[in-house]
Amino acid sequence: MANRLMSGSDGKMSSSVVKIAVAAVALSVCVMIVSISVIVGFRNEIIDKVVGFGSCINIVNRESAANLETLPISEQQDFYPSIENEDGISHIQRFAAKPCILKTSAGIMGVMLKGVGNEYNWSFFDRNMVEGNTLAVADTSNENRIMISKKMSDLLDVRAGQSIVGYFVQDPPRMRKFTIAGVYSTGLEECDKMFAITDIDVIRRLNGWNDGMVTGFEVLVDNFDNLDESTEIVRNVAGYKIADDGSMLRVTNVKDSNRQFFDWLTLTEMNVWVIIGIMVFVAFVNMSTALLIIIFEKAPMIGLLKAIGAKGRQIRRIFILNSLHILIRGMIVGNAIALVLILVQHYTGVVSLDSESYYVDSVPCEPALWYFAAVDIGTLVVMAFMMTLPSLAIGLMQPAKVVGFK
Repeated sequence: MANRLMSGSDGKMSSSVVKIAVAAVALSVCVMIVSISVIVGFRNEIIDKVVGFGSCINIVNRESAANLETLPISEQQDFYPSIENEDGISHIQRFAAKPCILKTSAGIMGVMLKGVGNEYNWSFFDRNMVEGNTLAVADTSNENRIMISKKMSDLLDVRAGQSIVGYFVQDPPRMRKFTIAGVYSTGLEECDKMFAITDIDVIRRLNGWNDGMVTGFEVLVDNFDNLDESTEIVRNVAGYKIADDGSMLRVTNVKDSNRQFFDWLTLTEMNVWVIIGIMVFVAFVNMSTALLIIIFEKAPMIGLLKAIGAKGRQIRRIFILNSLHILIRGMIVGNAIALVLILVQHYTGVVSLDSESYYVDSVPCEPALWYFAAVDIGTLVVMAFMMTLPSLAIGLMQPAKVVGFK
């Protein structure tokens, strides 16, 4: 009977209302799916960039100064590299850091020069190189080679293969001439303006450290969603021990050191929930309107069904199934439109953004089937429940008054 109602509404007012309801559901579903895809894309992009620069978890000397001129620790630690065997830990790598002033004839800027070892994971920078190559740290010819960002390259007017001078404020002051091995660009302006990459041995020589000294260790995790649990594992292994000289290590994660990025992501996630709530309300209003119009248009049929003994819940079931037909049609259209929009943006980046404000140069859309499944199932369940409200109007109809209703 629900199918007959759908096919028998052509040419009547309910036909136009049904089309409007289908369009409203399609629009609502499309907006919800795209919103989730965009926010997940933003989250993944920002996490990838922030972790690419500073790893998930850092282990450094607890007494390190706040000005980033860090105190060294020995790389001969009980947890290095065996911590990789702990659950959730994928990799550990050494690093050394030192403030530096880069100068060319075109300009001058202060950066943090980060030295890395031969076990360093280059996958992040491999995806973001615009000129030259990443450092081949194991290569002995790599001495005094440096990687800088596109931001630094433009400000200092230098390119891959050219030379640049680094000045180090210490006692006595030192300078070092570097050859630019490569230029990277991530779009994360805060980090692009700060970090230049070189060999860890360069930092050791500048600081007068022996070969076994480092600023600290960077730890990568298997699943970022479990970062807090992984951080506690690292603290239990490395953070609560006192060395023979009385020093201790400090364990921090990327959320602690980059709070502004994650606060911004939390704010955008709240906006998505607001959008989803508005879209569900829009779909509900349009579906309720369509269902009420169909109910009143079919008042004679309802009266006849009641007169021959049909119960109210049986009649309501017919019209709720009718509304679900409308809902499913709208969901199919909305899914198709959302899929096209997400794939086009994901592979072309046609909608661009200001990277200084949004940390990415185009709207990131993450294509994944679970967004579609989550929105479809959620919408179907919520709307099926909410459609019982307008269907209650059937119980107010009296057969004697509506059988002859025109």
